[in-house]
Amino acid sequence: MPRKALLKADVKAPVFRRERKLLCFLDRTGEAEIGGWAVDFEMPAESLKMRAVIDGAIEGVISCDLHREDSRLVNLANSRIGFSYRIPERYWDGVRHVLHFMTLDGAALPISSRAGGAVEQYSFVLEKPVRLMAVVDGMVDGLIQGWAVRVDDAAGTKLGGVRVLVTHEGQPVAELLADQFRGDVAQAVGCDAACGFAFAPPPELRRRERVALKFFALPEREELPGSPLEISFPGDSAREKIEALIKRTDELFSFAYHLKKELKAAIPRERFLLADYPRWALEARPLALPRAKARYGMKDVGGTKVSVICPVYRPGVGDFLAAVDSVRAQTHENWELLLIDDAGGDATLVAVMKDLAGLDERIKLITRKKNGGIARATNDGLKAAKGDFIAFFDHDDLLEPGALEIMLLAQAATGAKLLYSDEDKVERGGAFSEPHFKPDFNHRFLLDINYICHLVMVEAKIVRAAGGLDPALDGAQDHDLLLRLVEGLEPGQIHHVAEILYHWRKTASSTAAAGTGAKPKAALAGAEAVAAHLARRGLPAKVEPRGSLTCYKVDWKFLPTRVKKAGVSILIPYRDHVEMTLECVEAIRAHTKGVSYEIILLDNWSTTPEAERFAAAQANIEGTRVLRIAEPFNYSRINNIGAREARHEFLLFMNNDVFVNEAGWLRRMLDEALADESVGAVGAKLLYEDGTVQHAGVVLGVGGVADHAFRGLGAEAPGYMAHAITAQEVSAVTAACMLVPKSAFDAVGGFDERELSVAFNDVDLCVKLRIAGMKIIYMPDTVAEHRESVSRGDDFNHTKLARFMLENEVMLQRHQALLPNDPYYNQNFSREGGVYRELRLLQPGEE
Repeated sequence: MPRKALLKADVKAPVFRRERKLLCFLDRTGEAEIGGWAVDFEMPAESLKMRAVIDGAIEGVISCDLHREDSRLVNLANSRIGFSYRIPERYWDGVRHVLHFMTLDGAALPISSRAGGAVEQYSFVLEKPVRLMAVVDGMVDGLIQGWAVRVDDAAGTKLGGVRVLVTHEGQPVAELLADQFRGDVAQAVGCDAACGFAFAPPPELRRRERVALKFFALPEREELPGSPLEISFPGDSAREKIEALIKRTDELFSFAYHLKKELKAAIPRERFLLADYPRWALEARPLALPRAKARYGMKDVGGTKVSVICPVYRPGVGDFLAAVDSVRAQTHENWELLLIDDAGGDATLVAVMKDLAGLDERIKLITRKKNGGIARATNDGLKAAKGDFIAFFDHDDLLEPGALEIMLLAQAATGAKLLYSDEDKVERGGAFSEPHFKPDFNHRFLLDINYICHLVMVEAKIVRAAGGLDPALDGAQDHDLLLRLVEGLEPGQIHHVAEILYHWRKTASSTAAAGTGAKPKAALAGAEAVAAHLARRGLPAKVEPRGSLTCYKVDWKFLPTRVKKAGVSILIPYRDHVEMTLECVEAIRAHTKGVSYEIILLDNWSTTPEAERFAAAQANIEGTRVLRIAEPFNYSRINNIGAREARHEFLLFMNNDVFVNEAGWLRRMLDEALADESVGAVGAKLLYEDGTVQHAGVVLGVGGVADHAFRGLGAEAPGYMAHAITAQEVSAVTAACMLVPKSAFDAVGGFDERELSVAFNDVDLCVKLRIAGMKIIYMPDTVAEHRESVSRGDDFNHTKLARFMLENEVMLQRHQALLPNDPYYNQNFSREGGVYRELRLLQPGEE
């Protein structure tokens, strides 16, 4: 069943039990400035305050306090009942919008006008001279993608949010909203980044062999450049053949796994790519509470009180009311909302807060005489809080209706003292976007970026013991508090709730809308918070922001004597390919600084005269040894033999098709291992020859056993939520360039040379290390080129297929409980194929 793609933030209000006599009369309409009068006949002496709600989003609060001579016509002694309201310019787009009015406590006002009668809402269409810039890019990753902005030369703006109509043979197929993030377009055109659109052709079109689609901007119905777009799909007969091949693949166990995925992908099926998040959320949001009850149990948490701390400083009144409404709509009713007025000086907002506190005894207003910043305001709320748990809430954000209940169910089931959820963002018009599906607790990731952010719920006494928030670090006060909190907690006391329970409002001044460009001081404060945390742990480091993003680079500063004492044995298997292997080792010698190392070349049965001369020459170089292993290729056994001969504390497994090119590559990997004695492996960022990512960590369970993250991404691109450029704990890394403490390698039995001679041996080793309680770290600042599989060819040709499928099955059987549940890859991502690309819709009880 087709569903509307645009998902609006719910505007919820209390349910009223009795009718109220309210009226709004519009006598000035048709332009951007509208006006009239409004009155609550039960309180005629008071000037009414109204919410202005456009298309379901609260846009502001109107005070009906203008003098009206005609007030006597309705027998009112109070003449100050008039109002004037200017409709925001973002609604001047030539599209019909709907305005309705509500009292502060949520009662709807009927609207009358000179046309007679009363209606629930007022519709309007406003427009201003703009021109369109747009492109239909074409089919990308199974989706038709493009972008569109409207250019207002007078105002100097280029804004997204364009409605795009898709037609086939003159008939509408879909209506899209160009509001998805397109950083590439923003950089190239200098426009709003929220300007992209993506369209998955429905099954009825995919069943045709060829379709031509047209794309138009609405309401002007201007055809977009790149339209019409012709696309070919397999017909019925081709689809039947594909299905037969898939069935035969399963029966004979003979086709390669990736071919099977491609065949499946050719058949139309319900898919939720990351770009389809609004459609996914529409179906997923109602399932959040049932899923939580199935996952955590049906415990009675009604007796647990949650204090929601909300510092308030000059939010838009409409956004603020929506935020308060989302708290009042919670399914868990045992809460208190502490509004801390941080002396913002907005009389309208102050009046609104006082009115809200009078409406609901659970809402408490704390007034500061002097502005102190978010940390001081929050601390005032903490002092007054009476709850068992503290939840932190910004003054214009939204909670899911079941947010507090779900967090408490998780707490009751796990005993956690600190819990955090997933989150997304609220666009200007109320649409939800940019979901942040987070990993389970990841301390190394938290050093590089505050990935936890919202929603956070903490045991009250733990927050107080930590000393509250630090005013000196406003802008990164939440990151600093989290770092101080985790210092006193075990990892098992920190729990990630994998549900989107928090909607972060995008405003011009918030970090929800941009990186450090929105709050320049936030990055510096965050770097200071991380440095202080490491200093308290006795770890010497320099911390600085990474470029223009609010994330950080930790440069460890261990004593050179400690680093040199550690030492690294670099193991490089090869068979012939002398020129490439020589290039590999010469790059190591040219670029490795500050680390004691030896090179052990593992000659796996080379047979050429050139290989003999190469081995002799290398063996004569100080710090280099050559071991000849005259056996059939078995990657695991070759490296196990080399590891036994290693003389240093650490092993660096490296393919002979990996090439380093900067001095700090090995020092950074070694520093990560020295920073935490529980580290069992460190992996590097590897790039293809064209400069795109080949490896940025390994995710378990995707495509069967595992897959590399961010394959094909630009070398400097941050990737999904900065995962490609930040150091973090992962479940596995590739052994093409992997550092392992020799003691850890020996403790878990090294590589499996019996059942995993070629494929998945590095993944298996990492899983064994993690089972033994050790961490696997991805280090993005060690970057090397990887000419993948040059040394031994393609694993997936016909002669090697049987071996690969056998090793694939070994992994599936050996780690069947772990592979589908990578703790660092959110459960809402699909495991079918493609890392950070596709979402899955989990039903209650399904994991």
